[in-house]
Amino acid sequence: MRGTFGRQNLSFLAAFTLIASGCASMRPYDPGPGKRVAAAVIQDTYLSGESVNVTIANLSDVTLFYPDGFCKTELQRKDGTAWKTVEGPSRCSVSVDFLDPGQTVVHQYRLPAGVAVGTYRLSMPMPLPDDAFKPEPELQTPAFTVYAADLRNLGMTSSSR
Repeated sequence: MRGTFGRQNLSFLAAFTLIASGCASMRPYDPGPGKRVAAAVIQDTYLSGESVNVTIANLSDVTLFYPDGFCKTELQRKDGTAWKTVEGPSRCSVSVDFLDPGQTVVHQYRLPAGVAVGTYRLSMPMPLPDDAFKPEPELQTPAFTVYAADLRNLGMTSSSR
């Protein structure tokens, strides 16, 4: 038998190489630390005392774990260029231990009644993959504005904001 490859053998080798390289790249999609999860709010303005629904989505193909659920959510207010915590970790409204790949959950956070008018965001620990070896940056919502609840008495409704 000769030591050279015939056309059929080369076709088989090429197909095998393509399949093998495809299998090697079929790892779960993981965009990396700080990029696996996105948080969003559905409105850009709220009244003090209202609930903010935060949508949290796992953008990866990796199961992420939340050791404290969403129980460490903090309300932060923009003060110049810095963000300052105005209310520490919230009471736990949702007890989620993990986010499956592609899973989305809604976390409800009630703004304190009488909170000052201003620009706010919610900040919480980032959910982590099982093999994480160090903490990641905090997960933060986009900024939103809070107005005094007594604006309802002035004829301003949520539809006119």
